[in-house]
Amino acid sequence: MYIKTLFVFIFIIFTLSNHVIAGNPYDLKNITYDLETGYYHNYPVEVYAFDAIHTNGQLAPKIFPSNPIYIFLKDLYDDISNGLQPNIIDFIPGDKGYSDLKQAVIVIGRKENDPHITSYESLKRFGSKVKIYFTDIYLNLPVVGFSAELTYPDDGPAKFGYYKSGPVRYFDFGINPAGNATAPIYHVLDKNYVTVSILPSTIPGFKDYSAMWSVFNITVINLPVKKITSLDQVSDITPIYSNNLVNCPISTISLKKRYEFSILGTFYKMIEYW
Repeated sequence: MYIKTLFVFIFIIFTLSNHVIAGNPYDLKNITYDLETGYYHNYPVEVYAFDAIHTNGQLAPKIFPSNPIYIFLKDLYDDISNGLQPNIIDFIPGDKGYSDLKQAVIVIGRKENDPHITSYESLKRFGSKVKIYFTDIYLNLPVVGFSAELTYPDDGPAKFGYYKSGPVRYFDFGINPAGNATAPIYHVLDKNYVTVSILPSTIPGFKDYSAMWSVFNITVINLPVKKITSLDQVSDITPIYSNNLVNCPISTISLKKRYEFSILGTFYKMIEYW
């Protein structure tokens, strides 16, 4: 793991002093997140839709905003899935600056049988007894209601963490392969500006895959837009950045089910083997 920088508590104090609290875990929607069909080079893919962030400016940001998630490990190089206690997050939907994308922050110095730390306020009191390491690992962890579900639960297993000394629940879609980088996704619009096709530029399994998309609109006037399944069909139309970033992970479970006996399915089996 490449450790970008080391902070003890300066960042935490800064975050707490600038964090406007507005979210409530018990107010989050308890819905089933359904899938919407998109196309990758004519192959149907299924996409979830979570957080959307509006941006200003003509250029699509290369970096997706993120929040820290504090992960308690015995050793700096332990697997981040082997935490000593539930993770702590400091932003949930409703808080200013919230993002589904979480930067992994490793906390070292706690013992396995120690009482859980459930808030940043209690973490601050440990002072130099613990060390905090900001990493270059970014996780797709949308915070959701306590009864929210996914169409395919194995796409993002539900986990519990702590937020302001209370419980919080999120879906764990795992490490975002492209880190905090965005990738383009194209919405094909008809003449009434209704989205009729979604064309992601990459899919899980490729190192440039990112569920954190910059949304580009392609408005089609004279083509049968419902049959557009590839950018090649609209290559003569210039995509326009929509000023929106979105978290729309592609369902890996549906990919495996749909393409089990195809070339793409073979590709996924190879990825799992490696």
